Amino acid sequence: MSARRVLGVDGCAAGWVVVRLNDGALAEVEVVEALAEAVRDAEVDAVAVDIPIGLVDAPRDADAAARTLLPGRASSVFSTPPRSVVDGARAGELTEHAAATARAVEVMGAGISMQAWRLVPKIVEADDLVAGGHDLREVHPEVAFAVLAGAALPRKRSWAGITTRRALLERHGVTLPDRFPGDEGVAPDDVVDAAVCAWVADGLAGAGQLLTVPEATDQRDHDRPVVITARVPPARRTRPGPRRRD
Repeated sequence: MSARRVLGVDGCAAGWVVVRLNDGALAEVEVVEALAEAVRDAEVDAVAVDIPIGLVDAPRDADAAARTLLPGRASSVFSTPPRSVVDGARAGELTEHAAATARAVEVMGAGISMQAWRLVPKIVEADDLVAGGHDLREVHPEVAFAVLAGAALPRKRSWAGITTRRALLERHGVTLPDRFPGDEGVAPDDVVDAAVCAWVADGLAGAGQLLTVPEATDQRDHDRPVVITARVPPARRTRPGPRRRD
């Protein structure tokens, strides 16, 4: 039987940090400049990315559902830019935050944050790959860790946040290295976020049960529902919540 090979990916200052798992165990951590470098030629069973995947010209049901799973930490889920903003940025029509937020107000009745605007180039990278046939799945690391731990965790950029996340990952078979090539250009929270994306991707490859957030939605993009994916740890498979998906 061939090994399960999966990727978890998160954006970072240097581009993207990629965590590769083979049969649930760490195989490699690398930093790439473009998302396409990580996924185009990779022979993997699943790829999970911390970036909005699935765009609509409305507030996303997935974002609202994610906030309900993070009591007291809902602000960690920003509102995804609408399809019209991302397409306008790709075409070079929107180059400033003010114009982008005005377009967002036109199509969905609310603007977008500067944080969301700064992520638009990375959203374009992912959207182009999905449009080209790559099966990328969206993970929100704060949701993934909350499901893994059973509660929202300390702020991810705090010492407690990092140590708690590393310990949780190690408990579930993902032991991160102290050093890896390019690590000086990557923040610690980007590494643990990519790692939990990889753990969810391993579930997508058949290693565990999944949650869709929300349970159901009429919003679709690229001919599939716009949802965030999380994974249920084995000891908590009786946990009530969104529908489980094998």
